[in-house]
Amino acid sequence: MVQRLPLKHSLGVISLLGLLLFACSDSNVLLDETTSFKEDLGWVQKQPIQFALTVEDTLSSYAMYVIVRQNNAYPFYNLYFSPSIIDGKGKTIQKGLAETILYDPVSGKPKGDGFGDIYEKKFLIYADLKFPRAGKYQIQLEQAMRVDTLAGMVSMGLLLEKRANGKN
Repeated sequence: MVQRLPLKHSLGVISLLGLLLFACSDSNVLLDETTSFKEDLGWVQKQPIQFALTVEDTLSSYAMYVIVRQNNAYPFYNLYFSPSIIDGKGKTIQKGLAETILYDPVSGKPKGDGFGDIYEKKFLIYADLKFPRAGKYQIQLEQAMRVDTLAGMVSMGLLLEKRANGKN
């Protein structure tokens, strides 16, 4: 015979688990989001990925990582894209061009971690990013591969972490 906890004890256990989950979250992570692409389409060049965030701490510096997830239908060994940081007034405060190597150019072996035919690679874009003022910002990623649509792209993620004492 199985004994059941009274309802008020069950709610207490659930509340405690929720509190533990909240307490274990990483307070140094300002943004951790992923945008998935339609499986049959990929990343369309004229459709940049946008991530919205609010910055309150302008004294700290941040490390910005991009997480690329692609499958075996991806036709190139590398990926060029342009990350932009746009302030709340629509002004671009930082823009660059980034490249990541997704497959070994000689052997074709995928870089990063994988399961099945999907591979993931995390890499650092900005090591010491500072925001000039508190407020709303947008980080935009545009593919720069000179093709209209990148087949084989599964998702792009963005991770923005506060650097502790100037280091991550």
